[in-house]
Amino acid sequence: MLEVKDLHSGYGDAIVVRGASLEVRPGEIVALLGRNGMGKTTFIRSIMGLTPPQVRSGTITWRSDSLIGLRPHDIANRKIAIVPQGRRLFPSLTVTEHLTMLKSARAKDGWTLDRIFGIFPRLAERRYHRGGQLSGGERGMLAVGRALMIDPELILMDEPSEGLAPVMVQHLESIILDLRKEGLSVLLVEQNLYSALAVADRVYIMETGQIVHHGTSQEMNEQTDVLFQRLGVH
Repeated sequence: MLEVKDLHSGYGDAIVVRGASLEVRPGEIVALLGRNGMGKTTFIRSIMGLTPPQVRSGTITWRSDSLIGLRPHDIANRKIAIVPQGRRLFPSLTVTEHLTMLKSARAKDGWTLDRIFGIFPRLAERRYHRGGQLSGGERGMLAVGRALMIDPELILMDEPSEGLAPVMVQHLESIILDLRKEGLSVLLVEQNLYSALAVADRVYIMETGQIVHHGTSQEMNEQTDVLFQRLGVH
């Protein structure tokens, strides 16, 4: 489905992602883990066609078609959505306006406004609140809901649990698992190791822009020495 091979990407003369390769199969949740500053966000932005960074070499293919050189909205039209780090909401737009930017509130098919409000009841309560009035948890829910409204087949999530209370992290985990049940694929960039392992089928670890280890979640749970060495956790 999504295949990244030998990707090199960076900013100006600085190469941040150095030959990274990764695959996300249909209906699979893949987690990309690593400490701060290891290139995870650069990797995600490169897939989505966001600039900077600039892709220098390597391949990014989606259903056998190359994504390199496409603009972000062209990539989104191929049913790839992103939940960006920091949420990137518009302070002056309401919750409903965020969710209906790309699809009418009267839409009957796929992900609809009512369906989003069904899985995020808090957003239904806040539908007329503006982005700048929302709490961190509410902003996180809205960023996920906005991504779903393009009816994606693959969703890229960059640190979706960042700043969320533990109860909201658990709610997010259940939503991600529900998305997989519906056939969506997810590439999850996380620093929250335990949250990632709770939902992911497979895990890649990035260090200084390179994939240094990968395996199933079960294998990672058993390899405590690797987790300590690469991520500093027991």
